[in-house]
This record gives sequence, C-alpha cells and structure tokens, in this order.
Amino acid sequence: MIVILLLPCLVFAGDPAMLSKRLAYLKDIPEVSWVEFNDNNVCIGFKALPQDLRSIVSAAAIHGNRATDFGVHIWAVPESQKNFRPGLDPSYCTATARHGKIESNSCR
Repeated sequence: MIVILLLPCLVFAGDPAMLSKRLAYLKDIPEVSWVEFNDNNVCIGFKALPQDLRSIVSAAAIHGNRATDFGVHIWAVPESQKNFRPGLDPSYCTATARHGKIESNSCR
C-alpha cells in the first residue's frame, strides 16, 4: 500500500500593508530610488551603492520580519532593474531575516 502525504504550501502569512508601512523609512535614504513589495520579498532599487549597504539591507530585513512575524527577503538591486525577479535578475546582495534575526546576508 502506498500512502501519499499532501502538505499545504507555505503562503505569506504577514500583512503586506504593515510591511510597507514599517519599511517606509527606506524612501528617505538618498541612495534609494524605489522600493517594491512582493509578498515577503522586498526589492530596493539603489541609484548608487551607499557605504553602509550591509547595514541598510540588514535593518530592512529585521524591521520587515518584526512587522510581519514572517521570514522576509531583501534584495538590493540597481535602480534600472524595476520589476526585479529573484533568481532571474542579478542583484547587488540579499539578506533574509527570520525569528527576529538575520539568517543570511551576502552584502559586503
């Protein structure tokens, strides 16, 4: 007898409006051109790379995670890559926060 176990897909359980509200401060950073939200993925378009890129991306991941109580992925991308698609388009770096902590950060 073969038993098939069906598991539900994980769906973003956070509040996208809360995530957007919590990360609104990013628009006040001079080097940030735009910010896009797609479920728990946040793409930040940079006009120029700031000296503190790692800190900006890490802080955004932590604030987003705390706002939604869900894992959040931050993608730092060039300003020209509006409508960025994770995995398909190149990025400067990424950071992921879960459980209130940075899980990974590829920024230097």
